[in-house]
Amino acid sequence: MRAFVFLILVPLLSAQGPVPEADPKNLTAMVSFLASDALKGRDTPSEGLDIAAEYIASEFRRAGLEPLSGSSYFQTAKMRLRRVNREGFTLNFTEGEKNISIPGEKTFWTAKPALNLTGATVRKLKVEAALAATEKITDPVVILAAERPSPAVQRAITRLSNDGVALVVLLDMPVPLPAQALEFEDQPTLATMYLRTTDAGATEWMKQLPEGATNAKANVNIAGASTQEQTVRNVLAKISGNISNEYVLLSAHYDHLGVSPREDADRIFNGANDNASGLASVLEAARLIQASGEKPAKSLIFAAWFGEERGLLGSRYFTRNPLVPLAQIKANLNLEQTGRTDGDGATNLNQANLTGYHFSNIHASLEKAASAVGFKFVKHERFSDPFFTASDNAAFAQVGIPSTTLSVAYQFADYHRVTDHWEQIDYNNMAKVTRAIAQGMLELARSETKISWDEANEKTKAFVEAGKKLLLAAPNQPALSTQPTSSTQP
Repeated sequence: MRAFVFLILVPLLSAQGPVPEADPKNLTAMVSFLASDALKGRDTPSEGLDIAAEYIASEFRRAGLEPLSGSSYFQTAKMRLRRVNREGFTLNFTEGEKNISIPGEKTFWTAKPALNLTGATVRKLKVEAALAATEKITDPVVILAAERPSPAVQRAITRLSNDGVALVVLLDMPVPLPAQALEFEDQPTLATMYLRTTDAGATEWMKQLPEGATNAKANVNIAGASTQEQTVRNVLAKISGNISNEYVLLSAHYDHLGVSPREDADRIFNGANDNASGLASVLEAARLIQASGEKPAKSLIFAAWFGEERGLLGSRYFTRNPLVPLAQIKANLNLEQTGRTDGDGATNLNQANLTGYHFSNIHASLEKAASAVGFKFVKHERFSDPFFTASDNAAFAQVGIPSTTLSVAYQFADYHRVTDHWEQIDYNNMAKVTRAIAQGMLELARSETKISWDEANEKTKAFVEAGKKLLLAAPNQPALSTQPTSSTQP
């Protein structure tokens, strides 16, 4: 009897060991294809994005994963596409005797309804001032100045939109403004338009304007965008676990910014680190879990989202139209920028960061898993909390599901630039990151400790309340824990 029991236990124990090592060559092949010029920046929507979706589905098939729902790996979303109409564009500013006319051929703006303003007041704000304003900003035109794109810029833009500003002119921000926008069909179209110009004369004039209220007036005539129906796709697969109705979700967005409207030699936003790398880590992690021979306790979902760069569209679509009950998803580990080690003013080797590190107890399972494969997860004291709502994990946090986004570094030199190329990635380090991710997913799936928000942390209050509402909406589903965890937040 003892010998019989021993023979049974040996494979069980071996199946609980670390997952195999990731293959840097696999990762190189995936990233170099997804970030190739052939896919033209994987804009949402675009032919390049559709090709990427088919490629992801083929990789799920190759790894032996099942579709999440039905017989297809695709979740097709019907959206409303708006395209910029460049006819009749006029934008000029007057300041005393000065008249500054901005040429349409050097100007780009978001696809919104028509905008017509005559003699509109103009206010100039730095991002920090826009966020700190205690009263509603009522000037129709705001010039918003910042050194580089960041979550703070996005928060400022959201603030100005909510205040009802008609036109936000982005100054000194290399932010590509697409000639098209995608929206949910039932989504109200916000009227605020964002505009940037590459005209040197207009840019210099805006730089010399004083901050706050100005003496300038704006005259604007911009035609309304055209609209049409468009379909785009999330790509989703699963590995069934012993508990078929409880899931842990591993995700990454597969879109990027498309092609720049500027007539430069290199116009394609290849998006190698952001986020072909995160997607490749999802695909390779799925392969490693399959190769480990371990059947996870909870089932695992693997997702590739469209439209993150256009406002978390794919992940938000899934939370509005879930393919499994949301209350059955116990945690979301989202991936961004797993390839570059040269960011945040340091070289980041053999470690990764998590957003909202102590917002939930997800980090505990990941730390345990990392130690088994010689890796570590660390909290970036400056960026961890501010970047929590900057990626697709936020869509799940907003409905109450504990979530975080993993990255090797937050800010790297080629972020949202056409120079984000696949050759700059450290694939050997990326392989270590990916192995730790695969091991972490198995640990999250097997953990007997309920995954939960830290209720003692004031920053999680809205997510805790959303989790409670999610349970009330699905009383017959297994519970999503909102029990407090011990807070180690400084």
